[in-house]
Amino acid sequence: MIEDLRQEDERNFAEEEHKPIILQSVEQVHDENSFYNVDSMAKQTLRMKTGEDDIVIDPKHADSLHNEANLKYDPALLNRVDVWHQVLVHHDGLCTKEKILEALFASIPLFDFFPVAYRRHANIDFFLVRMCGQALAKLFSDKLRLKAGQHELSLSVRFGAAKFQSGQIFPRSTMDSAVQERAGNGQLYGELNVLNLDSFASHSSLEEIEVWLGNRAQLEMLCSAVANALSTMKRINTLKLSNNRILHVTPLCALKVKGMQLVSLNLRGNRIRHPSSLRTLKDVKLLELYVEGNPLTDVPDYQDILCGFFPTLVKLDSFVPAAAVASATITRPDCEEEVETTSPGTLIDDRTTTPMDFQKFNMSPNWHQVTVHHEGGCGKQEILDGFADLLTKHDFFPCHYKTYSKHDEFLVRNCFDALHFLVTKKLRLRVLPLGVELRLTFAMNVAEVAENHVDPIKKLQQFTNTRYGQNCLDLNSLQKGFNEIKFVDFSSKCQRALGHILNYAARRFGSNCFIIRLRNNALQNCDALASLARFNWLVSLDLRNNSLASFAALDGLPRNGMKEVFLDFNPLCHTVTSSAEYIRQVKMYFPLLERLDGRPLLAGGNFSYCQNFICSQEAYKFADSFVRHYFSLHDSFQRSELENLYHPEAQFSMTCLFDIDHSVPLDSHQQRQVAYNNHSRNLLKIDLDRAIGALVAGNKSIAFVLNSFPTTEYDLMSFRIDVPIFTPERVLIIVHGKLKEGTQSLYVGSVSLGFTRTFYIQPYGTGKGLFAEAMDYKIYNDLFHMYTLSDEGMSFFSKREAETATKAPKDEEVCSSETEDRENAMIVFKGLTQLNREWCVRCLEESSWNLKVALNVFLKMYEARRIPKLAFVERAE
Repeated sequence: MIEDLRQEDERNFAEEEHKPIILQSVEQVHDENSFYNVDSMAKQTLRMKTGEDDIVIDPKHADSLHNEANLKYDPALLNRVDVWHQVLVHHDGLCTKEKILEALFASIPLFDFFPVAYRRHANIDFFLVRMCGQALAKLFSDKLRLKAGQHELSLSVRFGAAKFQSGQIFPRSTMDSAVQERAGNGQLYGELNVLNLDSFASHSSLEEIEVWLGNRAQLEMLCSAVANALSTMKRINTLKLSNNRILHVTPLCALKVKGMQLVSLNLRGNRIRHPSSLRTLKDVKLLELYVEGNPLTDVPDYQDILCGFFPTLVKLDSFVPAAAVASATITRPDCEEEVETTSPGTLIDDRTTTPMDFQKFNMSPNWHQVTVHHEGGCGKQEILDGFADLLTKHDFFPCHYKTYSKHDEFLVRNCFDALHFLVTKKLRLRVLPLGVELRLTFAMNVAEVAENHVDPIKKLQQFTNTRYGQNCLDLNSLQKGFNEIKFVDFSSKCQRALGHILNYAARRFGSNCFIIRLRNNALQNCDALASLARFNWLVSLDLRNNSLASFAALDGLPRNGMKEVFLDFNPLCHTVTSSAEYIRQVKMYFPLLERLDGRPLLAGGNFSYCQNFICSQEAYKFADSFVRHYFSLHDSFQRSELENLYHPEAQFSMTCLFDIDHSVPLDSHQQRQVAYNNHSRNLLKIDLDRAIGALVAGNKSIAFVLNSFPTTEYDLMSFRIDVPIFTPERVLIIVHGKLKEGTQSLYVGSVSLGFTRTFYIQPYGTGKGLFAEAMDYKIYNDLFHMYTLSDEGMSFFSKREAETATKAPKDEEVCSSETEDRENAMIVFKGLTQLNREWCVRCLEESSWNLKVALNVFLKMYEARRIPKLAFVERAE
C-alpha cells in the first residue's frame, strides 16, 4: 500500500511538472502619492470603481511608447476598436488633475474624447481612451506638448496598452444610463417634471469617466440621450444643465423634438460666451431661461438680445421681460445661419508669427476669427472705423460681431490681403479719435464656409437695391442703413464698401440713374467714386455734409458731364476767400457745371457759398422756436422774462471793440458804444481782474444787464443760424445778424449794429402744467459779440431788406390764410387760459402767434402772479 501511495505521488508530481506555468498579473494598489514607472513592463490591473470589468494594461504586448522625440506612428492604430490606448501626462507635481483636464479639453474641444480610468500619481497622470482617433491625432500634431497655464507638459502615448473586452466600461452607454436614471427618478433630484443634470459629471455611475461637456462630442451625445428621455417621458418640461462647463450651444438643437413641451431651461454656471449663440434655440417656446454665471452676461443688452430670440419668456433669471418684448426683432427668419466654429484654429499673434509664415494661409477659403483686445476702452463703432481708416485698399468685412467686456471678436473670410497687412503692422489697430492702440489676435480656419453662410458682397448688393428708385441712387447716411444689416458690420468710412456699392449700381442701374446722393457719410476723399464714370446719364451729385477738407480730395472723381453738384457743409468751403474762387476751383473738376450748391451759376459767379448749418431736421425745429421766442421777448416790453430762460447758474459775457476817441466830445452814438465797452470782456484788451469782474453769473444778474441795454429791434430776416451740435444732452446755437437800437433807448438816436450770439443750452427737468411731459431747456452759457457793420455788411443787409420788400405782394396773397390761422389760435388760447381777448392778443403777439410759446409765457406769468384779475374778465363791447 505504501508503494501504491508513493507511485501516486510520483504521478501527481509529474503532472504538476508538466503543467504550463501561468504568470499572475500584478495588481497594484493605487496611491496618488506614488511614483509611476513609465518604463515598467509589468502588467497593471485597473479595477473599476463603478463595477465594470477590470482593464489590464500589458506594456509587453503594446506598441512602443511615443513621446515628443518619437512622433512617428502607424495611423491604422488610431481606428482600432479592440484595444485601449494609454495617454500619460508628465507633470512632476506642477499641475492638478483639474488643470490638466482643462488644458486637454481646451486643445480638443470638438473631437470625440472620452478619457476613462484616470489615475493620479506624484509624477505622472494617465488615462485610457478608445475610438478617439481624431483627438489622438491632434495631440500628435501638437508634438505631444500640452500648454497648462504657465506650464508646458510632455505627453506620452502607448497604443494598444490594453485589450478591450465585453463587460468593460463603455462611455456612451454609461452616460445614456445616467441620463435615464436622472429622468426616471425626478423626485429624488427635485420634482417629477424636472430632468436635473446639474453638475452631471458628479453622477456616481460616471466616476471612471471624465465627463467634460465643454467638449462638443460629449455634449452632442448627452443631448441625444436627453432628447430620447424627453420624448418618452412627457411629464418632463424642465431641463437643468447648470454647472457643466458648456461652451457650444448648437448641440442643444437636439432638444427641438416634435411634440416636446420644454418650457424651462437652466444653463447657469456654464461658459457660454455670447447671447447670440442661443439663436439656434429660438424655435423652442421657453417661458423661463436661466443664464447667470455665464460670460454672456457681460455683453451689453444681453437681456434684450435673448428676449428677442425667445419672445414668450416670462422670466430671464431674476429679470421679468415686458409684455411686448422686442417685437421689432420678430421678423421673417433670415436665410443665413450662425457660423458654428468647428475648430479652435491656428493662433496668430505678434509674438509667434511673421508675414512670411502667414503666407501659408493665402489660399484658405475658410472662416477666420479676429479678436480685438480693448480692455473696455473702445466701442464697436470706433473699432469698425479704425479698421476702415487702416484698410483702405483691402476688403475687410466683419461678420457675426460679438462684443464682450474686455474684447470683441468677429469672423471674416476671403480677405487674406487685409489680414496679411495687419500682420505686417504687428497686429496693432490704432483708433485715432481715442488715441489708443489695440492688440489683435487671429484664429485661422475656425470653420468651413457653407452655402447658407452670410456673404458680405451679396449683402451690399441687396442693400444697394433698396436704395435705388425713381432714377436716383440715395446713399445718404450710409451708417444708419448699414446698422440695419444683419450678420455683417459695415462702416460708412470704408472706401471698399462704397466702391462695391457703386460698382454694382453702375452695372445694374448705370444707364438709368440721373442722381446720386452721398450726404452725411464722413467722406474724406473720393477715391471710391471712380465708378461714377460708368453712369452714362448722371447729371447731379450730392456730397454735402462730408469731411472733404480740400479740393484735392475731389481728385478721385471722373471728369464727366455732371451739371449739378452739392459741396456745401464740407471743410473745403472754408479754404477759399470768395465765391468766385470757390466756383473756379469746383469747375476744374466739373467743367460742364450749371448749378452749385442748389443755385444756378451766374456770370462772374457772384454768390455766397456760406449758408446756415443745421445738423438735423429736429435741430431746425428747435432752433426756429428758440430763436423766435428769445429775440421776440428781447424786443418786447417783457424783456425781464428772459430771466426764466437762463439757468440759475448760467454765465453771460459780452465782447465788443468800438474805437472811440475820448479827446473830443462824444456824440450819442459814441456814448452808446462806451456803455457797451463797459460790459466788454475782450481778454486781449483787458487785464484778468477786469475780465473776471465782467463775467455775469446767475440768471437774475444776466436779466439785469440785458434790461440795462436800450430797446432793440432784431432783424430776423438778416439772421444766419448755425446749429453744429444737437443731442439730447446739449444744444449749441450760433446766431449772426443785424440789430437796430430803438428811439426809446437810454441814449438818444439809433444805429444798426452787427452781432453774433452763441447759446449753449441743456435740458433742465420737465415743464409744468400743460407741459408736464415736455422737456424744459435752459441757457447755460451766452456769448454776445457786437460790432460796427462795414459798408459791405450794410450793403448786404440793405439788399436783403429790398428782396423782402419785393416779396410783399406775394405775402398779401396768403394774408387771409394767416388771419384765419391766427383766429383759430386765438380761440384755442382763450379756451385754455380763460383770458379776455385783449390779453390773448397781447400774449400771442409777443410770442409771434406761436401757440405753444404763448402758453409757456402765460404759465410763467401766472405762476409769478404777474397777471391781474381783470385779465380774466371779458370787457363789455
